[in-house]
Amino acid sequence: MKKRSTTKVFGLIVALLLVVAIAAYWSALKRSRGPQSRPAAQQRVSGTFDIGMVTFAGYAPLYLAKEKGFFGSLDVRLHRIEEVASIRAGMASGELEAYLATIDIALDTNARPPGVAVWAIDESAGGDGVVVGPGIEDLQQLKGLLVAAEPGLPPYFIFLYLLHQNGMSLSDVRFQDMSTQDSVTAFSTGRVAAAGLYEPLLTTALKERKGSRIVVSSAQTPGLIVDLIFVRGDVLTRRSEVETVIEGWNRALEFIEASPDEAYRVMSDAFDLEVGEFRDIASAVRWLDTNDNVGLFGTEESEGPLYENFVKIREVLKGNRPGVHDSQPEDHLTREFILSING
Repeated sequence: MKKRSTTKVFGLIVALLLVVAIAAYWSALKRSRGPQSRPAAQQRVSGTFDIGMVTFAGYAPLYLAKEKGFFGSLDVRLHRIEEVASIRAGMASGELEAYLATIDIALDTNARPPGVAVWAIDESAGGDGVVVGPGIEDLQQLKGLLVAAEPGLPPYFIFLYLLHQNGMSLSDVRFQDMSTQDSVTAFSTGRVAAAGLYEPLLTTALKERKGSRIVVSSAQTPGLIVDLIFVRGDVLTRRSEVETVIEGWNRALEFIEASPDEAYRVMSDAFDLEVGEFRDIASAVRWLDTNDNVGLFGTEESEGPLYENFVKIREVLKGNRPGVHDSQPEDHLTREFILSING
């Protein structure tokens, strides 16, 4: 009887030790994998990754991702560089791994544009457009008249696109290179017949000059004014770093959805804006997730509209400045990371 009891106790001890061992194993495995919410790519990446950009609130989720640690151990450094030429120089010198720009800004150069676009991050959703004064019923009436816009910004390209769609170019009008703030003043006071503007100045101009109208905005040009992450060609081989940046962006969008109050506070702080002011500006931008990117870039079987728009944008630019480099979409767009991340 005592022998059977001793055997029973021994069995219980063995079973208990087995349970403890299994628990310890799973605990160690969980620690080795890190937090469940952190993508695997971020666990194995370190070093620095420098991204150049102009100051634009549409890029705010990157600042949110950095603040919340969504890039893991990769030190993503965000550089505000207001001159596009300086951004190109940073890419050429190797000081920048990547930069953010719309296709028109990337292509508006006589030399081969730097970088390959790996991900689309935002799209203008009505925040950029062209307003014309009273009495302009047909855009052909703009021939020979003063018009204004700020080169290098989306409203300027939308203006070029509008002229192109109507069989015209900048040579058909008297173009005034003005800052956007000066352009809205010139339009409101009647000094120019039309202006390329962004919100909220687009609406301001409409209200201040009676009888004026918006003839086109980015709401009518889907897929045309899209900001992308352009990565240096030699950096594309550092796949895990590029994927970490993309995953950090996606996690930021998820955080905005889950905790909008905190997210908008962090993002508005990054631009020294009041939350309400930042929300107004951001409302004219649509941030893009993985599904949006699949829709824009397409699949292995079918190219998305980004490829067709690339050619369209290049032709509009060349129609106004023949010296623009004859860039090809297959050299500057890749679906590689979208296919990888989308699984």
